[in-house]
Amino acid sequence: MWEQLVSRWGYIAVALGTFVEGEGVLLSAGAVAHLGLLSLPLVMLSAALGSLVWGQLWYYLGRVHGRAFLARRPKLRARALVVEGWIVRYGAWLVVGFRFIAGAAIVLPVLIGSSGFSRLRYLALDALGAAIWACVFASAGFGLGAGFRGVLGSVGALSEVAAAVLCGVLLLLLVTRFGRAQLARRALRRGSP
Repeated sequence: MWEQLVSRWGYIAVALGTFVEGEGVLLSAGAVAHLGLLSLPLVMLSAALGSLVWGQLWYYLGRVHGRAFLARRPKLRARALVVEGWIVRYGAWLVVGFRFIAGAAIVLPVLIGSSGFSRLRYLALDALGAAIWACVFASAGFGLGAGFRGVLGSVGALSEVAAAVLCGVLLLLLVTRFGRAQLARRALRRGSP
């Protein structure tokens, strides 16, 4: 089943997967690329394009509806003020790196959009950030695929390798998400990224 899914929907699944669980999908796709079923550069390109569309969507939602949404939610408005301070302080770096900040991947583009950040500047910086993010996680997945293949030896069935890679990716995601969420909570309390 995994082989059919990858062979039929591979790059489209990667691009659309960035909307749902980007890191997990990209780590898995990188591992599958190591098996030779997908091309690593095309996995990176698909993920970067999907992530760019996703980031632009949230930015424009924030640009159109962000202020009204925040006005109705005073608790979120307080956090938005902290993020606006980050935008002033870190500007371009925040736009390029928001995908790497735990728990902030949706809220930051919305808040950046509602802050009046330049559309063209955001597009250029978001494209750079999406490309860096896609390269980092696809490469990590490729490395995981190599590691699992080395541990498992030459396994004939792709499904066994895919299951092992998926388990490893899920474990990695759980550990990193928990750690990043803890860091994000501390940063929001302190008012710094």
